Amino acid sequence: MKATNSGYTLSCIMCGKVNDERKTSTYCTECGGVLDIEYNEARKEIQYPLEEIKPDPLKNHFTSLKKLKRLSEKYGAELYGKLEFENPTGCFKDRGSYIEVQKALELGTDAICLASTGNMAASVAAYACYFKIPCFVFVPEKAPEVKLAQATIFDATIIKIKGDFMECEKLCREFAKSGNYYLAGDYVFRQEGQKSFCYELYDQGMTDFDYIFVPIGAGTNFAAIYKGYKELKAAGQIDKIPHFVAVQPEQHSPVVEGIFKKDKMVKEHVNTMADAVAVGDPLDFYKVLRGIEETDGLAFTATENELLDSMKEMTMEEGHFTEPACAIPLATFKNNLDTFKGKKCLFVLTGTGLKSAHIVAKYSLSSPVLPANLERIQQYIESGFIDMQKESWGQTRNTGFENVNMDEGHMKLYNEYVNNINRKGKTLKEEEIRVLRSLVYNEDADLDYPVEVLDYKLTMRKHGLVSAAVKLRINGGEEVISLDQGVGPMDAILTAIKAETDSFLPLEVIDHEVEILSPDTDSLVIVTVTLEKEGHTFTSKGASPDTLEALIQAFLKGLAVANKALTV
Repeated sequence: MKATNSGYTLSCIMCGKVNDERKTSTYCTECGGVLDIEYNEARKEIQYPLEEIKPDPLKNHFTSLKKLKRLSEKYGAELYGKLEFENPTGCFKDRGSYIEVQKALELGTDAICLASTGNMAASVAAYACYFKIPCFVFVPEKAPEVKLAQATIFDATIIKIKGDFMECEKLCREFAKSGNYYLAGDYVFRQEGQKSFCYELYDQGMTDFDYIFVPIGAGTNFAAIYKGYKELKAAGQIDKIPHFVAVQPEQHSPVVEGIFKKDKMVKEHVNTMADAVAVGDPLDFYKVLRGIEETDGLAFTATENELLDSMKEMTMEEGHFTEPACAIPLATFKNNLDTFKGKKCLFVLTGTGLKSAHIVAKYSLSSPVLPANLERIQQYIESGFIDMQKESWGQTRNTGFENVNMDEGHMKLYNEYVNNINRKGKTLKEEEIRVLRSLVYNEDADLDYPVEVLDYKLTMRKHGLVSAAVKLRINGGEEVISLDQGVGPMDAILTAIKAETDSFLPLEVIDHEVEILSPDTDSLVIVTVTLEKEGHTFTSKGASPDTLEALIQAFLKGLAVANKALTV
């Protein structure tokens, strides 16, 4: 459909005041409410609030509308997915960024700025880069690096903020006011871009769904899709609007809670793996509420485990690897089969799973690195590990490891770990046993250790560096004491050990991670160390109730692995 514009008003949905877009593109200047755009007349063609619309420079085709054949047959309903992850940056946000960036240029701003959890950062940065307008992105400190990488490659300036999305949004608004900057985000002009979803459905010949499931963050995409349907109906293009279903993770569901209470809820703390919908203050809540009420819609939540199950199910059954937010429609559908049985339902699949590799890594059991030995490979295949690995998806920790058969070498290694832990006065809990067995199974049981730590002593002062004295045995013979200092106990211990080991195998410590398995003071600690030499990296783990012991284990193991690899 050709984009045209019949003229429009920008008004507040709360107080009705007509606003001037040159004074605000975000909130009402009268009451601070949310803005909406109403066109002077209904038209069959999509209307955008721009004086001149340029063709989308990054998008070449509609996102696919696919029948989910296997899931439809499995659950006795007619299920479809709109594959929004086919947009240029892998996310539905591109529809809104396409319009917002052009609006920023039309208003004569010097740059565009926004707060984002990742997807919007990549999307706005892509269009800002193409249209040659500087872009500043405020992101919370825990935003996934894979999403920020997209914004970075599109030449955005990334500003990481200590805190959550709400803190980023607050600072970004202040930044926008400090100069001639366009504040992008889940605001009214983005909504106008994202409503193109519905016009695509119309051109694809299918709008007559019974239910449309929309994952909710700020609520803007829900509001945009509902607005698109209303415009199509007003223009006489369609006869009815589907029932809209708002879905969120159970761990973070301010919109769903607000729908039942008929009042906006704001959450200070956001905690869900579905980071694409992790918004504490849902800007467009009242638009969502209106859409639910006017379509006799529904609202549901799903647990984190249900999201993981549905994410895997969508991938395995239909071949669509999506971000966790896209799993909420299927999860809530399955939880309410009595309502949706036999109905025609559309799942809005908002983003690609390629941006959520960290989630897959966290909730799946990695495969061990095996020696180049057919006997060991056969033992691995017959051990039961592979079946357990597939069955353990969605568990934060490995379950069923008690059913995996270890060979003699790994069983000996496991017993050594347990004996050392018991000597510390620690009794392993069931969860810790599973983690330890997993760690051991992934190790090389045939390593020769060139260095053994016999003892160590630390001296710490209120001010100054930490001193370490480490007694070592080198290559099973000579005993030496190495003295050195570091900025903390871990640094001091490693520096002292490396003072000796660097003489025959210099390795650089490029990363380390400490994981404490429970809040108990005697919890098992897993330390992961990544070492590097001449472009080769070696990652190893250690386990102990003592963090320093786990660190020493991890480093010495990494040293042995590197020594074996580099001397072959």
